[in-house]
Amino acid sequence: MTVRPLPRSRLDALVPSLVAGQALVTLVPATGDLKWAAGAAWDVARAAAQRGRRVALVDLWLEHPTLHETVGLAPAEGIVDAFEYDVSLTKAAHEVDHVFFIAAGAVTAHAGDLFANPRWKKLHGGFRVEDALLLLYLSAGALARLSAIPDGLVVLSPDGYEPESSIGQGITAVMERGVPLLGVVRERWTPPTAPDPRSVAPPPGRISASAAPRRPGRRTRPIVVAAALAAGAAGVAGGWALLARGAEQRPTPTAPRHVRPVATIAPPRADSLGWTVQLAAYARLDKALALADRLAADRITPFVTPVALSGRRGSTVWYRVLAGAYPTRDSALGARAGLWARGLATRGQGDVLRAPYSFALSGPARADNLRARGIPAIAWDGGRLLVGAFETPEQASVLETQLKRAGVPATLVTRMGTTP
Repeated sequence: MTVRPLPRSRLDALVPSLVAGQALVTLVPATGDLKWAAGAAWDVARAAAQRGRRVALVDLWLEHPTLHETVGLAPAEGIVDAFEYDVSLTKAAHEVDHVFFIAAGAVTAHAGDLFANPRWKKLHGGFRVEDALLLLYLSAGALARLSAIPDGLVVLSPDGYEPESSIGQGITAVMERGVPLLGVVRERWTPPTAPDPRSVAPPPGRISASAAPRRPGRRTRPIVVAAALAAGAAGVAGGWALLARGAEQRPTPTAPRHVRPVATIAPPRADSLGWTVQLAAYARLDKALALADRLAADRITPFVTPVALSGRRGSTVWYRVLAGAYPTRDSALGARAGLWARGLATRGQGDVLRAPYSFALSGPARADNLRARGIPAIAWDGGRLLVGAFETPEQASVLETQLKRAGVPATLVTRMGTTP
């Protein structure tokens, strides 16, 4: 089998035509040098986007994601948060050098379910209709579990790869599913004759001058157009989300459709402690409370937040554990670094997010009595009790139902003041 070599220094000239007409292409490392592979994947994405095509790159190397470092971003919410926690891709996607990059995101114990999720097929169809390109950076083993059949496969290996190797056999198994091997990105390619000095390529690992120049610090969020997923919905084959051109646009606020707070939502005001750090999510409340108790013992204000997640077996409730409440994203990042230094979280663990909404409980109540009834309340400044921390009012629907069933009056508010 003849494999097309793709010298890294020539990707700008080779990649656009190679992926023309493709909607979903996978980038699979066949090397132990994952730093090199991540750099090569980023070069492929930038080369594909240089002629104005919309390109999205998703880091699906979930075991130890590093692609965000290559892109120049800090760890952030990503594809795991979108699939498992219903985080909007508007928040997860960052535009850098004309590529919409989506990081791996939170640690997950359900990687197999994520790869097998049928939404990949819908996403594939949506990108095809939009003539956009979705690039997935993942292992050969993960690709074998992916629900969608890619239009093509690009192998990343500085010195090529051996089909007889374990990784090579995995790639062969993927090709037997009907996925064509488009080529192998290598560090260099020595022509059979001396090259014309006028055609000498730029240093390996860099896009040539014909490609759009990289602009450090230029990071904006894309517009993410969410299409209906309900059965029978009109649109692009039930497409999940499509990336579109343009600068960031903020949607016009609308009233929640599915949330009926126990009491009227407080009048809008600028919250002063809207940022927090999500450390974990558990299917069992007792595990979430155990981690919350550890945080509280170290004087970190914990929030335990139930959220509904949809899966193959219907909707289930998971309990997020969030640490602290901070006025800015930078202060939350600093607090997360403090959690790492104190051993309260593994280095790299923790997603910083803006979750300004909490339920403020009214009437006489004690935190320990409420906790015994499955309502993990915490004491706030002024003697109030708060429950949960939510990114949107819609996300508060699960806890709102629990409060109603327990007969506990509450108001959905934005957090203000100082932490205990």
